[in-house]
Amino acid sequence: MSNNDAPDDETPNDPARLTDIRFVGPATAEVLAGASFDASGIPDKTVSYEMLVEAGVNAGVATRLRREHSLPWSFGGDEDSLDERSSKVRGLQDGEREWVAASSGDWESADPGADGASAEASADGSGAAEAAEAAWRDRSKPDPVTDVPGVDATVSDLLAEAGVTSVRSLATADPEHVADSLELDRERVAEWRDAARDLA
Repeated sequence: MSNNDAPDDETPNDPARLTDIRFVGPATAEVLAGASFDASGIPDKTVSYEMLVEAGVNAGVATRLRREHSLPWSFGGDEDSLDERSSKVRGLQDGEREWVAASSGDWESADPGADGASAEASADGSGAAEAAEAAWRDRSKPDPVTDVPGVDATVSDLLAEAGVTSVRSLATADPEHVADSLELDRERVAEWRDAARDLA
């Protein structure tokens, strides 16, 4: 067989073959054709997110490929990469954020207060980002339904059975529906709802 008859699979970054990889479209395949690594290794996890981005793949496409194929972030072992990501990932609770940040270092022997470092310190060491997030969380907490005049702990427990657990949820509740589901007086529930609206 001559060189001209060589099968396509001897060219690892052949755009026509790369489009067989899930989420690699024609434009991404063209970018990967010039990559210095074997892009056909994406399904085998021999390619990292960082390699894709450095090769010129759109960050959104690289993220989708990383998720779909469970690719590593990088093979470089950057000390600060987990710490950086922990400050950017949304939806993490404080304990989770600290755990992710600690995972980039010697976390097994780390004592948050041993070297005077605060557990609230952010990735840049200032603590400002953590303090701002904590303040935002405090402001965002729903007001308990017991703040409504006439709603004590017993009534609060009863309303919780209907999913009414905050001033806002009571202010937007349908008194007739709540009263029917809890077998309460509709006028009484309407009074609580109106009082909640005054607070909200």
